Amino acid sequence: MNTRVIDIPKGSGLGTSSILAGACVKALLQAMGQEPTDEEVFERVLCMEQLMSTGGGWQDQVGGIVPGIKMVTTRPGLSQKITCTPLAISEETVAELNDRFALIYTGQRRLARNLLRDVVGKYVCNDETSIKAHDAIQRLAVLMRYELEKGNVDGFAQLLTEHWQESQHIDAGSTNTCIDQIFAVIDDLVDGKMICGAGGGGFLQVVLKKGVSKDDLRERQNEVFQDSGVDVWDCAFV
Repeated sequence: MNTRVIDIPKGSGLGTSSILAGACVKALLQAMGQEPTDEEVFERVLCMEQLMSTGGGWQDQVGGIVPGIKMVTTRPGLSQKITCTPLAISEETVAELNDRFALIYTGQRRLARNLLRDVVGKYVCNDETSIKAHDAIQRLAVLMRYELEKGNVDGFAQLLTEHWQESQHIDAGSTNTCIDQIFAVIDDLVDGKMICGAGGGGFLQVVLKKGVSKDDLRERQNEVFQDSGVDVWDCAFV
C-alpha cells in the first residue's frame, strides 16, 4: 500500500493524516470483503491515531470522508456518536464562497500532537479561559451555519474572525509573528480570517472583501513575502 500524500506539505493543518488513515482503513476492509460504514471508519481512525500516539480526534476524517459543507455534532461521552448534517446552501452562495474564499500557505510547519495534549489538559482541568472559549466556538459554529444557509457570506466572514480570536484563548501558539504579519499585510483585502487545524504554521483561510480577487491577494503577498514560501493556493467548495 502506497500512502504518499502528493503536493500537500506536512503540518499543513488540512487534516491529511486522518483523511489518509481513513482511506487506508476503508481500503483494507474492502480488501477483506467488508464494506464499512462511515461511522466505522471514523471510529477506527480515532483508535489508530491513539495507538500511533498522534492524539487526533474525529473531526479531520469526518471532514474529509463526508462530502460537502456540513454541521458535525456529537454527544458527550467516551463513545462518540457523530452526526453530520449537510447545510442547505444555495448554488449562488457556494459560487460566492468559491470567489471569495482563499487558502494562504505560511511556509511553516507545525505538528498538532503536543498542542492536542495541552488543549485537552486545560479542558479536563476546567481552565476557565479555555472552557469559555470552547463554549463560544460551539455557538459560533451554529451561527455560521445560519448565516451560510441565509446566504450571508459577509456575516459568515465576521464569525470566522471571531472564531480566530477565541482560538487564541485556547492555544496562544496558534499564532506567531509570521501569521500576525501575513494577516496585517492583507487586512484591507479580507472580511474574515482563521487558521486551519492547529495553526502556528500550515495554512490560513480568509474570506475576501467583495470585489477583491485571489490575484489581488496573491500580488499583495508577493510584494511582501516573495520567495519566503508564503503563497495563495487554489481551492473550491463542491
